[in-house]
Amino acid sequence: MFDFLYSIFSKLKKILPDGMDDQNTRFFKIMIYVVTGLLLFMVLSGILAFMLTLQSAEEVMIPDVTGIKLEDALIAIQDRGLNGRIQLRHSFDTERGSVIEQVPRPGTIKRVGNQVVLRVSRGAIIDNVENYVGWRVADLETHLQTLAITHGPLLRIAEPLIRINSDRPEGTILEQKPLPGTPLVSGVVTELALVVSMGPQGQTFSPPSFTDMDFMTAMQRAALHNLPFIFTQREPRRGERPGIVVEQRPGHGERVPIGTIIQLTVTPPAPAGNRIFGILKRTLPEQPVAVDTAFYVISQDGIKQEIFRMPHRGGPFAVPYFEEEGTVLVISMMGRDQVHFVVSR
Repeated sequence: MFDFLYSIFSKLKKILPDGMDDQNTRFFKIMIYVVTGLLLFMVLSGILAFMLTLQSAEEVMIPDVTGIKLEDALIAIQDRGLNGRIQLRHSFDTERGSVIEQVPRPGTIKRVGNQVVLRVSRGAIIDNVENYVGWRVADLETHLQTLAITHGPLLRIAEPLIRINSDRPEGTILEQKPLPGTPLVSGVVTELALVVSMGPQGQTFSPPSFTDMDFMTAMQRAALHNLPFIFTQREPRRGERPGIVVEQRPGHGERVPIGTIIQLTVTPPAPAGNRIFGILKRTLPEQPVAVDTAFYVISQDGIKQEIFRMPHRGGPFAVPYFEEEGTVLVISMMGRDQVHFVVSR
């Protein structure tokens, strides 16, 4: 045993730097030790990093997110370092958009980064015609669009609508066919015939005065009062200023039926740089009731500015503009662009 250890020691002594070694041999031995030491350090560092990684795979408890909104459930899952996967299902007893169940179950211990399946309610399956009497037609249209996104097309409003005078507000549904509770046939779009209120017969109003207003103020004021209007233009006469409403029909103080279109005549504004004045005249798709309509401009820099928004039935539409060349004028109804017009000379 002593001879074996002495033999190993003798061999190690030969490879260690020695005072008897010449300069080249000594440098060579030192470089071998440096390289060997670096390799050992790298191996040990890798092993240590691997061990730390295994230890850092933290385990967390799966939270209970059933019955809460999907947005809140995802936040609760992600706060614990877990990933959410969404599955949609119909449900009669859980609100649409809320979590019905989850996998793994609440209280389960899992490592950070694991996946949690969230089964989310799509709401009840619609298999019967609902009762729409008392609804506004515009609200029903929005409701049917939402149903089509969630369940596919089920119902559509039959055209034309039957419109009668009644003491109910304008646009209110008075009768429907099929009746509430009528079964819907899967894969078949059912037409919904409606009787809609035109409001009390003979209702009138007196329009406000728009004369002597600049056309932008007059346009926005009419929209604010939900008064349908159209603009025309003519050259100013003696004493009339440019860019001003000079005529109005019907005039202030007259009693006219509700829904009467206010006709406003404006003089062109004074020239200003590269700006161009004009009247944008279009005929919009006619609607059974007044729907959300917006007029806005988009500059050449891409900046969007809404000029006004109001309920509008469609039909004749004429609005003044005074914008730089290249500006885009847009008219939208119910969020859908109907007109795109580029200002040019």
